[in-house]
Amino acid sequence: MSTEKAAALPHGVEDPSSAYSLDGQVGFLLRCAYQRASGNLLRRIADHGLTPAQFSVMARLYERGSMSQNRLGRLVGMEPANIRDVVQRLKRRGLLETRPAPDDARRLVIDFSEKGRSLIARLIPLEIESSAQTLASLNPEEQQTLLQLLGRLVEAEDR
Repeated sequence: MSTEKAAALPHGVEDPSSAYSLDGQVGFLLRCAYQRASGNLLRRIADHGLTPAQFSVMARLYERGSMSQNRLGRLVGMEPANIRDVVQRLKRRGLLETRPAPDDARRLVIDFSEKGRSLIARLIPLEIESSAQTLASLNPEEQQTLLQLLGRLVEAEDR
């Protein structure tokens, strides 16, 4: 086996098939953790008619203020067609507004309507509760470590 492939295996494992367990695969574990986290959030925000993806778009706007649709999509990890669709749905509900950018009329700037800003301000505490529930089985140090490690994985993708 090449050194490159051996480096990707757990220490001391020579044959990848003998060490394979789905429960040991990062993608599987991340997907399961995501399902739990998004389910916890959805239970709290479903009465407001938002999906976790729509909440993420609104939460990022709440954090950073108005911005282009393209930048917003990048900051929430959505493809251009998906962010356009999410923004259009939120706009139809009267939660977001769009306007041409002052420096380039072809570029859209996304911002909250008054209704949208009021809604996200009420939902942020629910998301904080949701995150706490998702992380409840970990002690505070483990929670911090997990968030730091996940942040590093996300940052590595952005390079």
